[in-house]
Amino acid sequence: MPELWVTFAVKFLGIVAYSVMNSTIVLWLSYDLGYNDENAGYLVAAWSASMTIFTILVGSLTDAIGLRKAFLLGVWICVAARLVMTFTTMPWLALVGGLLPLAIGEALGTPVLVAATRRYSTTAQRSISFSIIYVVMNVAFLTKGYIFDFVRQWRGEHGFLVLPLIEIRLSTYRTLFLASLLFEVVLLPLVYFGVREGAEATDEASRSRPSRPGSRARDC
Repeated sequence: MPELWVTFAVKFLGIVAYSVMNSTIVLWLSYDLGYNDENAGYLVAAWSASMTIFTILVGSLTDAIGLRKAFLLGVWICVAARLVMTFTTMPWLALVGGLLPLAIGEALGTPVLVAATRRYSTTAQRSISFSIIYVVMNVAFLTKGYIFDFVRQWRGEHGFLVLPLIEIRLSTYRTLFLASLLFEVVLLPLVYFGVREGAEATDEASRSRPSRPGSRARDC
């Protein structure tokens, strides 16, 4: 069904956005926010732990509001958080308004995508669907590597990107966050228009109808 293909696309774009950000976060904390390597490491560890905790808690929320709304909520939170992390250099705002909400948004994504893959595939499709999910994830990590290397070579390790019209200077690491943000923004129309409320794949279409009483006798 169409929602299954949307799930694959969401997985690809979401992993690219997450992995670009994840590869950049320590460098961003050190260069843009001024934390030393030790404190940056502590912050990343705390962020990872909080994301694990939120992932455990979001299951009941997903059951309450449904997959589509959970999808959209997670994407909106990630977009807002990445927007803050890209355009601010105030440490407290970047952490409270960016890094912490991002943990919640990312936590919504992982279990929701697993549940979506199961819901939007039939029993016959389920095994191959999860296999495709893992292939998509690996392709996304490969894509992240190209993006990460390209931006650092293009702007230099400590270069700047000046955005036209608004004249904002973004460091190389915030430019990578901008790339992550753009991938996340693409998810909004994809999920909004590509996932129907209450959609679910069933095996009914593939099941044969039960024979009516006496039909076999008449056929004979």
